[in-house]
Amino acid sequence: MNIDESIHSEWLEWIKEYVQQILATTLFAKIVLMKVLVDEDIGGLTYSIQYYVNSKLDLEVFQNKYYADFQSIA
Repeated sequence: MNIDESIHSEWLEWIKEYVQQILATTLFAKIVLMKVLVDEDIGGLTYSIQYYVNSKLDLEVFQNKYYADFQSIA
C-alpha cells in the first residue's frame, strides 16, 4: 500500500486497529505490518501487510463469514 504522507499518522492508527479487529476473529496466527524501505516515484510511504492463516479452513471461514464486513470498513 502506498500512503500519502499527509495522512500517514491517521492511517497508521487506523490500520493497526483494523489488524487487531481481524486478529480478534482468531482465524489468523498473526498479521505483520511492515514499512517498505523504497522511494516511490509517486511519493508517499509504502507498507506491506502479510496475513498468516491458521489453516485453509480458517481462511475459508474468514472469507465466508467476515470478509464482506472488513471490506466495507477498509
